[in-house]
Amino acid sequence: MKFIDCSAAIGLDTNNRLIINHEDYPVIEKVKQAEHAADLLEEMDFAGVDEAFCYHSSAFSHHPTRGNELLNKEVPKDDKRLHRTWAILPPLTEGEYAPEILFPAMKENNVKALRAFPQRNRYMLDRISMGEILDVMVEKNIPLYLSPQDNWEHIFAVMKEFPKLTVIITNYGLWGSDRYFFPLLRAYENVFIDTSDYQVLGGFETCYKHFGSERLLFGSNFPMDNYGGPIATLVGADIPMSAKEKIASENIINLMKGVTL
Repeated sequence: MKFIDCSAAIGLDTNNRLIINHEDYPVIEKVKQAEHAADLLEEMDFAGVDEAFCYHSSAFSHHPTRGNELLNKEVPKDDKRLHRTWAILPPLTEGEYAPEILFPAMKENNVKALRAFPQRNRYMLDRISMGEILDVMVEKNIPLYLSPQDNWEHIFAVMKEFPKLTVIITNYGLWGSDRYFFPLLRAYENVFIDTSDYQVLGGFETCYKHFGSERLLFGSNFPMDNYGGPIATLVGADIPMSAKEKIASENIINLMKGVTL
C-alpha cells in the first residue's frame, strides 16, 4: 500500500511542541524533530512512507514568510517525494500575500496548498481580512490546512462564509474530535480530515459508515505525532482494503490534481 503523508513539518522549533488536547489541558512535549528535509526523508523511509506534503516549522513558531523561505531552501520545487505547502498572512498588512503576487509565486514554486495560523498570527480568517485570498482559493480548488489550536470556532466560521473552500483539518488532538468534525463533513463537501490524530477506537469504522473513505487523508502530523501510530491505526482498521488505499494515498493525489494554478 502506498502512503502519502498529507501533513508533516521540517525544522526545529524554538520551543518544545504544544500537543493539542483541548479542554484547557495543553501538553508540552519534547519530541523528535526533522531539522532538515533529509531527516524527514529518513523518518519516512523507516516507516515506509513514499511522499509527504510538508511545511517548515518556522512558519508557525517564527513567521510564515520566514518559514516559507526556509522550506524553499530545503525542498526543491520539483522534488518527487516532498511537496511544499506555504503559510499565509493577510495581504493588507503583508503585501507579498496579495493575490496578484501570491498565486503566480505558487505556480512558479509548484506549491498547491496553503496553511493559515490565524490565532497564532493574530488575524481573523474571514472575508473582511482574507476574502481576496480565499475567493481565489475557492476558484482554483487550493486546499487550506487549518488546525483548531485553541478552539474550532474559526474553522466553523470560515466555512460558513466560504462553503466551497477546500479545507484539510490537521493537528486537532488525540482525544476524540468526531463531534467537531463530523458536522463539518456533513455540511461541507470540501472538508477533509488528516488522519494523524484519529487514533481512537473504532474511529475509522465509524467515519467510514457515515461518510465513506473519500474525506480522509493519511497524515503523520510529524513531529507532534510519529509515523507508527497513524499507520498502525489505518492498517488495523476494519474497513475494506480499497478504502484504506484511498485514504493512504489516492485521496490526496486526486485532491491535488484538482488544483488549477
